[in-house]
Formats: sequence, structure tokens, C-alpha cells
Amino acid sequence: MAIKIENTFVVPASIDRAWAILTDVPRIAPCLPGAELAEVVDPSTYRGQARVKIGPMQLVFKGEARLTRVDAATRTSTMSIRGSDTKGRGSVQSEMTFTLSPQGEATRVDVRTELALSGSVAQYGRGVGLIKEICNQYAAQFAANLAARIEGGDADVTPGEAKPLSAVSLVSGAVRSMITRKSETQADPGADDTSNGR
Repeated sequence: MAIKIENTFVVPASIDRAWAILTDVPRIAPCLPGAELAEVVDPSTYRGQARVKIGPMQLVFKGEARLTRVDAATRTSTMSIRGSDTKGRGSVQSEMTFTLSPQGEATRVDVRTELALSGSVAQYGRGVGLIKEICNQYAAQFAANLAARIEGGDADVTPGEAKPLSAVSLVSGAVRSMITRKSETQADPGADDTSNGR
């Protein structure tokens, strides 16, 4: 299953500071829900794992993330991620492109994601629309964590703080979001039906 997703969020920092933070993977890793950074292979390659809890079942994806493009002139960076469930239930591949632009005293971050799921993991969210909404919820959690860290002085986060990402809460939020958007579209047929989390 391969899908494309677009998200946007705003961080409370100047574009220069936001760029420095968002291209520093060890610095932002604790803000990613369920993620744990295990090893810095080199300045552009990182290994770690992400935990996702679905009801009583917990999936643990281990893999590698690489910064494949960092363009300071256009404030654009691209990260490629590959991971496999430790119990062989599937794998995920993702390419995420971040583009930063000033928004007043803050910074707007546009994220374009190309996501591919394989194995039984792909069956957990068969509807592409639902997967997009789950990713929107994930992006919202990441943005909130990042904003809290920046507002708190970008203090160091100690290892072990990462908690399993609850797919139940993500799906619940995603379903609520889908229902809200459907109701808004029915009320205003001319409204754009987007799923970019903006």
C-alpha cells in the first residue's frame, strides 16, 4: 500500500532557529511520538525504533533514517525512513520532505510524505483516507511536542521518555476528524475536501 500525505504545522520560532532544530535529528527525536533514537551512525544516518500500540498488541519497528537532502538555501530537507516490525508482521518505507517558510515571527513547516506499508501491518488501516487522518494526528502530536520543547527553552530530553504511540487514540482522533470534515462538506458542497491537516 503506497500513499501520499501532506501536512502543515507552525512552530513558535524564527525560520533560522526552526531550521537548525528540524535538521538536528537527535534533537527532535524525543518529540516524535513513540520514537527512540538508538544510534547515530554518521551526521546523516540514524538508527532507532518506534513503538505503536494497537489495543493489547504492541508493534515495534526497528530501522534506519537518513537525511538524503539538506538545502539551507531553500530551507528544504528530505528524510528517508525504512523499518521492519521486530516480529515480522510487516515493514514501512517513507520519504518525508520538509519545507520551511516564515510566518510572522513563527515558522510554517510543510511536510510531504510518501508512505509504503507492506505485510500484515498494511491491513491495520485498509482505508487510505483513514491512514492519512492517522498521519495527520501523528503530525499534530509531533508539532505540539516540538512547540512545547521550543517554548521550554529547548531543554534536553532524557532517553526513555518515549512512550508507545497509541493507535487507538490516533484512530479515534482520525475518525472524529473524518466525520467532522464530511459534515462540513455536506453543509458546504463547495468546500475543498482536503486531508492535509491544515
